Amino acid sequence: MRFESCHFSIQILVILSKFMNLDPRTVVFINIVGCLLMSAGLWFASGFYFKKLRMVKAWSLATLLQGIGWIVMGALRGQIPDWISISFGNTCIFLSIVFYHTIIVNLFGKKSNWRIGVLSAVVLFGILVFYQFSTFPPQYRISILSLFPSVQFLLTAKTIYVENKKQHLTGNFIFYFFLFSGLFLFARFLVYTFTEVSVTQISFGKGPIQDVTYLLFYIISVLMTFGFLLMCIDIFIKGQIQDEEKYKSLAENSTDIIWVWNFDLEKFTYVSPSIAKVTGYSIEEASDIHISKTYTTDSYLKLKELLVPRMNDFRNSSMKIPFAYELEQVRKDGSTIWIEANTVFQKNQNSEIELLGVSRDIDVRKKSEQETARYFKELELLNHTKDKFFSIISHDLKGPIGGMNTFIGMLLEDMETRSPKRMLNDLNILHQSSGEVYALLENLLTWARSQTNEISFLPENISVKSSVDTVISYFTFMTENKGIRIQNEVSNDVFVYADENMLETILRNLVSNAIKYSHVGGQVKISAEPIDDQVSIQVEDFGTGISDEIRSTFFQIDAKQKSRPGTLGERGTTLGLILCKEFIEKNHGKIFVQSEVGKGSKFYFTLPKGK
Repeated sequence: MRFESCHFSIQILVILSKFMNLDPRTVVFINIVGCLLMSAGLWFASGFYFKKLRMVKAWSLATLLQGIGWIVMGALRGQIPDWISISFGNTCIFLSIVFYHTIIVNLFGKKSNWRIGVLSAVVLFGILVFYQFSTFPPQYRISILSLFPSVQFLLTAKTIYVENKKQHLTGNFIFYFFLFSGLFLFARFLVYTFTEVSVTQISFGKGPIQDVTYLLFYIISVLMTFGFLLMCIDIFIKGQIQDEEKYKSLAENSTDIIWVWNFDLEKFTYVSPSIAKVTGYSIEEASDIHISKTYTTDSYLKLKELLVPRMNDFRNSSMKIPFAYELEQVRKDGSTIWIEANTVFQKNQNSEIELLGVSRDIDVRKKSEQETARYFKELELLNHTKDKFFSIISHDLKGPIGGMNTFIGMLLEDMETRSPKRMLNDLNILHQSSGEVYALLENLLTWARSQTNEISFLPENISVKSSVDTVISYFTFMTENKGIRIQNEVSNDVFVYADENMLETILRNLVSNAIKYSHVGGQVKISAEPIDDQVSIQVEDFGTGISDEIRSTFFQIDAKQKSRPGTLGERGTTLGLILCKEFIEKNHGKIFVQSEVGKGSKFYFTLPKGK
């Protein structure tokens, strides 16, 4: 039985052949050259112009495979056995069509069952080899060669149509060509299966069906490649739009601040809406602020110092290396918060260098870390305080008291034989030692009370001259014993606003040190000078002086300090100076020291001016 449609198809092909006078080998040559040029062009473009388009390089390989098929089937026809050129060449062309189908399925993000396509190619190759050595009519070989690719083309057309509808793509250009190719080859299958075809239509010779088939195959291949590129661009643009919408949605709903700083324009080109919640600025206000005003001065200088070498590296290598900084950001109300800025350099479409940043509010975490560090430092200081306390008890108190106890025992044993003059001298020594121990014990107890906040703080207007006179009276025995003269050069009209007991403790320790390190027959000067809203009080001696190494450890409870004996071997600790510093700072003042070895020392401190 013959189908009317098949007769109609033949008539169309015959009519088309009248307008063509091409040798089939010429058509095959056109296919070979066209496939190779398209493959090379797509491969080159995939690394440059089409770099961002997916699967272009794979399409170029499929086109190359098709070109190899045409070479084996056409160019090598007659030079190698026919069963090889026909079977292998047509199988390569069919594999390229399978490859096209796999590429398109993957392009839509679907999983392709390429194994079925490869298995179909193996089956086709086996049928063609078998057919070469069989006695079946040759026209059925053409039927087989038409049926296999027509099914593959129609399956690909269906995939494109369904996915275009599902993904709302606008381009159906490639769909029509796959559909046309599938229908054409299926019609060819019907013609060669159900009609009688002359030998010239079957062999590799001139004939209207073969001419039209080969030529259309090339034209369709070119148009399908063009359609594929259009589809890739369509998918890419849609993906870009979706990504842009997704990132925009993330940016607008993120609690972190996403921003872009353009170094050429020196302005923010993008700031996310979360800027309002974190800093109080609107997007427009934040965009108009220079980056140097966004952070505190210290944070901006730190950021600038770190960004300069990074920018130079980016200019040289274009590598996008992310970095994180902890910065203090200024809010609209003038307050500051700590943020963690994760940044990376990039280039925009105009090749301008930009800094993409994501700033996260870490104010609570940062303040918690600072609080933890403060507690740790306080604990460390308390530990040093404890060590200092036990050191004083075990050494500075135990030693003198033990020595006094031994000395008293000696006096008791020799009391009857000692002369009154020697006894008086020994008692003076004992009195001096007990005075030193008493002063040390008083400092120790005062210091211990200050550490537990048990000392009351009652600032009032105090006459500095009167306080100095009171303190000088404490050291009458010491000054007479060393022949030292203390000069009170403070004017009667100098007043400070401070706690009186603390001021006397400060002066007592400084004067005691000045006497201790003064030479026999030396002098100590005490003076005061008003400076603006402060009063500077100086205690100066002209004794042994202090080296820079020892002076650098003053006022530090956690520093390893070694007490130096006085000019007559007087004992002491640096506890008195630590206590002075604490009391001076408690009264909103500061303490300083100037000294030169062999020439003496000057301790001076400031306190608020009184009335």
